[in-house]
Amino acid sequence: MTTRREALFALGAGIASVPFPVNGQPVRTVPRVALLHPASAESSLVYKALIPGLAELGYVNGKTIALEMRSGNGKPEAIPVLAAELVRLNVDVLLVVGPAATKAAIAASRSIPIIAIDLESDPVQNGWMASLARPGGNVSGFFNDLTAMGAKWLQLLRELAPNSRNIALLWDSASGDAQLAATKAVAQTLATNSQTARIANWNELDAVLGASVRGGAQALIVLSSPSAFQYSARIAEFTNQQRIPAIAPFRPFAVAGGLMSYGPDLDLFFRRTAVMVDKILKGARPADVAAEQPTKFELVLNLKTAKALGLAVPQSLLVRADEVIR
Repeated sequence: MTTRREALFALGAGIASVPFPVNGQPVRTVPRVALLHPASAESSLVYKALIPGLAELGYVNGKTIALEMRSGNGKPEAIPVLAAELVRLNVDVLLVVGPAATKAAIAASRSIPIIAIDLESDPVQNGWMASLARPGGNVSGFFNDLTAMGAKWLQLLRELAPNSRNIALLWDSASGDAQLAATKAVAQTLATNSQTARIANWNELDAVLGASVRGGAQALIVLSSPSAFQYSARIAEFTNQQRIPAIAPFRPFAVAGGLMSYGPDLDLFFRRTAVMVDKILKGARPADVAAEQPTKFELVLNLKTAKALGLAVPQSLLVRADEVIR
């Protein structure tokens, strides 16, 4: 049984362990937010949108908030190790990008608040949360499994490149197979042949794309993944060199010279990340913070590339485009 003297001693020791400045007020520690990205955290659109988003809310990195950055550099096997490392640092919020990082973070901690940015998974189906509106655990964030996007990508390719019947699907195997399975199913209903160009390590991108061409691919669909986003320019360069029509979910692909992109407005979407980080740092629990989904999608066409590929762009497609690169 604890005596009154022991209890008072323990209380005094606890108080003594709290740092106090000369004015007697407790020192407030700077909150730490970790960002785990399967490719490069520093060059990711998430990071580039997060910093100004945090600034608008009064957070300055290195002064009022500390960011811990970890990058997988395209190597899936590195992600669980990095997630465990960040958990050992006992960060206040763990911000993770993509399915592999989300799974690794959940496996590493069921107590640290996790904000996931995962456009390739269904978090309810995966058992990560009870519902989007009321997650119920330590995970919330931004999700859109994009399984319905396959039909849209195939439709757009058919409109712009109607003679392309053998289509390669560039698939990051770390992103799960939901998008892949859904897109292949739609291709079958459209009497379109699809071959899987599987990426296990993004250092093998050129070899995988080259194998697709040798396998008879006449067009390419880039399935969504955080790493695919960061390789947009290289994929655009390759498809143009090989004169292959291609579509990706990301605007930077079309800006870099790819034929077209259709997907969420990621800059707008990612700016919301700072708002959710702020909520958690101010005491909200992920269990009670509703997960969000993108509401704005954009079609970007690159007419210069279409002309170089000898493709005539239908007027009906031009009027539907949110942006046309000439």
